[in-house]
Amino acid sequence: MIQQLDTRSPQVDLTDSSSLTPLPRQLSLIETWGFGLTGLLLWMGVAPGTQAELGNQALWVWIPGAIVGVIIVLQVRSLGRGFPDVAGGTPNYVTHLLKDYPTLTSYAAIGYLVSWIAVLPVNAIILADLIQTILNPLGIVLPDIILRIGFTVLAFIVAFSGSHALGTLHLIFLLPAVGFLLAFCLQGTHAVITTSSLIGFTDSNVTFSFQGWAKWYLNGTYAFYACETASVFVADSKRPCGTLQSLLLAAALIPIVYIGGSWILLHLAIEPGSGSNTFLNLLSAAKSFWGQSASFLITFLVVSSSLLSCATAVAICPRILYQLAHDRQISPIFGVTSRQGVFAPGLLLTLVLSVAWLIWGDVHRIVMITTVGWLICFIVLHWGLWQQRGDSAVLFPRLSLGLCGLEIVVLVVGGCAWGLQDLVIGLLLPIVILMVDRFIQQFSWTLKVPEWLNRWYQYRDRQDLQGFIALQVLVLIVFICGATIVSWFSSRLVSQSALESSANLLVVLILVLSFIGIAIACWTIFPQIVAVNEARNQAEQLSNHLQQTLKELQQTQLQMVQQEKLSSLGQLVAGVAHEINNPVNFIHGNLDHVQNYADDLLNLVQLYQAYYPNPAPEIRAEAEDIDLDFLQEDLIKVLDSMKVGTDRIREIVLSLRNFSRMDEAEFKTVDLHEGIESTLMILQHRLKAIAKRPAIEIIRDFDRLPPIDCYPGQLNQVVMNILANAIDALEEMSAKQKDFAPQIQIRTSMIDNQWVKVAIADNGSGIPETIRNRIFDPFFTTKPVGKGTGLGMSISYHIIVEKHQGKLECFSHPNQGTEFVIYLPLQQ
Repeated sequence: MIQQLDTRSPQVDLTDSSSLTPLPRQLSLIETWGFGLTGLLLWMGVAPGTQAELGNQALWVWIPGAIVGVIIVLQVRSLGRGFPDVAGGTPNYVTHLLKDYPTLTSYAAIGYLVSWIAVLPVNAIILADLIQTILNPLGIVLPDIILRIGFTVLAFIVAFSGSHALGTLHLIFLLPAVGFLLAFCLQGTHAVITTSSLIGFTDSNVTFSFQGWAKWYLNGTYAFYACETASVFVADSKRPCGTLQSLLLAAALIPIVYIGGSWILLHLAIEPGSGSNTFLNLLSAAKSFWGQSASFLITFLVVSSSLLSCATAVAICPRILYQLAHDRQISPIFGVTSRQGVFAPGLLLTLVLSVAWLIWGDVHRIVMITTVGWLICFIVLHWGLWQQRGDSAVLFPRLSLGLCGLEIVVLVVGGCAWGLQDLVIGLLLPIVILMVDRFIQQFSWTLKVPEWLNRWYQYRDRQDLQGFIALQVLVLIVFICGATIVSWFSSRLVSQSALESSANLLVVLILVLSFIGIAIACWTIFPQIVAVNEARNQAEQLSNHLQQTLKELQQTQLQMVQQEKLSSLGQLVAGVAHEINNPVNFIHGNLDHVQNYADDLLNLVQLYQAYYPNPAPEIRAEAEDIDLDFLQEDLIKVLDSMKVGTDRIREIVLSLRNFSRMDEAEFKTVDLHEGIESTLMILQHRLKAIAKRPAIEIIRDFDRLPPIDCYPGQLNQVVMNILANAIDALEEMSAKQKDFAPQIQIRTSMIDNQWVKVAIADNGSGIPETIRNRIFDPFFTTKPVGKGTGLGMSISYHIIVEKHQGKLECFSHPNQGTEFVIYLPLQQ
């Protein structure tokens, strides 16, 4: 069952290497919610190409794709509840669903990873091409490779500043990107509806092609399966349940974007020459409802979405590698993170693979090849859900099995439609990466890398920031000077260009410079902010820890004093019992002999009386003086009374010894009823009738209990404290009511063959709620000065809860008495 699976959370035995670090929960709810909406933006990269080839039939890709996307989001949300400590989201949930197939799940997870890594170079290429399109009319030509690498590296600069810096950057670009996308979908839908001649979903004259559908459904999974990204950040979220709630919002927005947006493109993107170009298709559709502002707004939407997707990919990929390392699926090198949430090894690998994709530069083939591994991951996910179909976390087991079969068909048919070569490369790419990882693990030095990284993180945290501040100031000065130069140069270009080109150039400059500025700000300011926050948090934690330690020290000291008193009393009781026990045993042991001797002597006297009925006058006179007949009758009674008395003394001594338990091991298996009876024996003098009240009736309702593991001496002290308080309460009640009949009821019972319940109830006046809430507090007492210390119930609570891992509860109502209930585990 999913809940029973070993999630290998960072706190428990993750790997043989002790250098792997746990993932700190430092991301706020709003940061994780922002990451969860990025999948909606991927629609823009896939929709134009689908429409260009399938035409109106493209909706048959987006409608089922959106439905399956919603199902996946809901299912991943359910899995996230079962794996709150698993980072990386869907691919790492797969590794925990199918723990018996580590090779398959590792392959699927790496396929998912590679697809997200491709988001970086693809968006960098899109941005570089857009800038070149804007600058070419102005006669400016920049090297493509520099622009592409620059846009790729920018996100990594922020990522190396920590998770908070990346989350801040993400939030800044989230609102304009997702906001403009939703505005495009909603306003465009309204424009289509209000134009009655455009309403319609498909063209009946177009022949449906399953191969074409499978081809673009395969490509579309890259987008509509990607709206579950919030699950990646559950493990380092301060509120994991709240983070998972963002998936509901993503699920609600999927139909609006993927169906509504595609419907808009089909009816409004009608300008010839748009082809599969994202910018031109969106611009053509937006002109009908945004008018002259369309170019400006679409440029803003495309650029901000591309920058946002890069930030999301840089955040997701290292977390997938991190969890795989903690699950022993890949090298432990990737299982290390800093206190700020910097996944250095994972970021470096992501950067290397991104640069490799950039060097290749073919966007369409990159997307196709990486989508193969992406879809395989979801095929394995759906098969794993079917395997775990008996678990409550699996929402749609039969549907998952059907989707698994459909996706296999889509992979084969659609992959062949795109090209057998690309399909084979996509299938082999995760294998190659895993083989390289296995090869690296053969070297012994790789096991030391996590330790080296931890030392480096610690060394960096201890470094003085003075020199770093000087570097920050220098970087800021260079950025300000550079921004000024770029602004001056751009103003000249804008004055010489057309209005539309000027607006587009302005948008690109604003967003790119903002991205760079935020990146530099995160790199320069965030370390200091984080250092101040950490110092403040550490100071607060230290202060709270010291206060708690002082409180515990005071309580421990008081308990030690009280326990020392009780221990001294126990030693005294044990000593007195021992001293009394020796002579009493001597007397008790000789009484049998004395009785035998007395019987023999009496028999002898009776024989003399039988054979010498007429004794001498002196003997007859002495017999009359000592009343021989009465002596013969009473001597036996006296000896019997003495035996009863010594038996009673021996019982009292045994009760004293059982109560003190000084002659036995501190922890042992004992009869609980024996300890209760011993305590009642000690308190017998307080239970008897006195002038102020009648005798207190003890009502026993004992169940058959097996011996329990406990500290018998301490447990007797608890029973003594509760009974003594009950007697005090009954005496107070008797003083108020003359005809009051005091009672104490003691009940014992078994619960589920694992717990023993002891309930001690009196019929006194009860305890008010305001007092009942404080009865276990140290030094709290309602008794007069000199009659109570206020430590008895506090120590009793400590003995039951902390020493015995049990529970001590108090139930009371005014004028209905008080009941203390003790729950003890049968075995410790």
